[in-house]
Parts: sequence; structure tokens; C-alpha cells
Amino acid sequence: MTNSYTRHRYQQLPSQQSIRIFESAARHLNFTLAAEELSITQSGVSKQIKGLERFLNTSLFIRKGQKIDLTDTGRLFYTGCIEALDCLQQTINTIQGQAGQLRLQAPPTFASRWLIPRMELLHKNLPELSLHIETTWLRTIQDYIQTEPNQLVIHACINYPFNNLRAELLREESLFVVVSPDYLARNGQIKSAQDLVNHTLLHTRLDGHIHWEAWANAMQLHDLDTTAGYEFETLDMALSAAENGLGVLVCDFLFAFEALTNGRLVIPFRMPIVTGLRYVLLSQPNRHYQPLQQSYLNWLYQQIKQDNQEMEQYLINLSFDTSERRKGIL
Repeated sequence: MTNSYTRHRYQQLPSQQSIRIFESAARHLNFTLAAEELSITQSGVSKQIKGLERFLNTSLFIRKGQKIDLTDTGRLFYTGCIEALDCLQQTINTIQGQAGQLRLQAPPTFASRWLIPRMELLHKNLPELSLHIETTWLRTIQDYIQTEPNQLVIHACINYPFNNLRAELLREESLFVVVSPDYLARNGQIKSAQDLVNHTLLHTRLDGHIHWEAWANAMQLHDLDTTAGYEFETLDMALSAAENGLGVLVCDFLFAFEALTNGRLVIPFRMPIVTGLRYVLLSQPNRHYQPLQQSYLNWLYQQIKQDNQEMEQYLINLSFDTSERRKGIL
């Protein structure tokens, strides 16, 4: 535990101004550069350093002609100044919301296929927000998640059962079978769920084969071996495999939408819309970051609503019944 000197009212501390001037001079090892950085005179820097040395009763710099270096005591004091100033700055950042900076953790496919293509639009809509995206390759749907005050986490799960974080539902997956026209040309048409029994299935590795299992159960397709086929580390890789004709994939419509509209993938037959995982936005309640987090959440909702409308119209054009899914993604 750090010792507290509050009862002494910090009477043995030098002034904040002299500490800042010393930190700059020690970092540059040059009084002139320190003076320019702090917009004071070089003689002002020298005066503050001399006063600080008198206060500490020790030399902080070794003066060798036009060059200076830190003494051993100076290096020790410089380390302490950096730690103290960093601690103070971190506290101020927390109070002020870190000047619009948020960290966002997201599944890799969500980041690559949805977030990154919208970064320029996000900057135009929320120019005050600086968003740092991190991907989470090894996170499973059952994980207990912890966050920092300025951090948001987009988490795919069946249901987030823990109450340690605030959870906002972003969307639910709508699962479809997708396949490339090239694969169909080489392996024959797929006209019903039953036709899938003899085809190569594509999977993501981390959470097992939950999408194929959920879809097969919803379709009551009990003779489909959902353990067979190729496995890939991420959904993005499985989608690329499907686009290149390696097999048939069940995935969230959102991530396949661009490939469907471009003709790289097709939905081979009309099928019910099966609900998959839920995407939730997790955050740590913090009043200093709440306005920024809420602004980003509102932006996410707006973008997802727009996507929903485009995807619903696409499915209507294919004669799909979307009426039962309008409360979810569609």
C-alpha cells in the first residue's frame, strides 16, 4: 500500500511549477529546449532548477560546458516526477473523459467486415470521438468479461448472464445458408435443407459448430453431420472459404450481405430465418465516459437500423417472409 502524507499537508514538496520545469529540462537535457516548450526564458528555467536544488540540498544536473546530464540523484528524482505526473494526468483523464477517447473490443469478423468499413463515416458523424479498435481472437460466448472505464466490448453470446457490466442489445444474428455459384456449378444445385447432407460444411473453430447445430435443429434436419467439413479460426476466414467455393456455410446475414449483393455468394433455396447469437455492447458504468459511450451507442443503433432496412428489402425481393424477424435484425 502507498504511504499517505496527507497529515503533513505535503509541506516537504517543491512547487508544481519547478517540478514541471525540471521534468522538461531532464527529458530534453537542454535548458533552452525546456524554455521553448514551456514558453518561459532560459534564465527562468535556470532559476527554477537552482531553487529546486537548494530545496533538495543536492545537485540534479552535471554541467559540462554547453551540455548537461543528470546526476544519480537527478535520475532518481526524474523517475519520481514522471510517476507522479503520470498518475495525476491519468486521474484528470478519467475525470474529463480522456478527451474523447474510447477503446472498443470486438470480434475479428465484426471488426473487419462491419466496423472498419464505417470508420470514415464514424469520424464524420462523431468527430470528437477517437475510437481505438481491438480484436479478441480467443473470446468464447461463455466468457466473463471485465472492462476499463473508457472501454466498450462488443460480445457475441447466447445471453450474457453476469451483472458486472451494463449490457445493451445491439442485434441478433439471422442465420442463412450461403454458398458460391462456383461451388454449385461444380457440385450440383442445393434445392432444400435435405440436399445439404452430402455437401462440404464450413465452420469456425472457437465455439465449435454452434451455427450449423442451431440451424439444423431449427430445420429439424437430424441426419446432417454438423461435425464434418472444414474448420477455420474466424468467421471472416470461413466466409472467404465459402466465397472461394470450398463449401457451404451457415452464417449471420449481416456479414454475408456484401458478398450476396455482389454475387460472390447466394442463398441456394428459400428457408426460414433462424435466430443465432446476440451481440451485446458491454460497458462499465462511469459518469465521466457515459456521454461519449451513449453517443457511440446511438450511432451504432442508427447504422444497424439502416442495415436492417437494406437487408430486409433484399430478402423481400427474394420472396422471403421477414414479418417474424422485424423485432430483431430484420
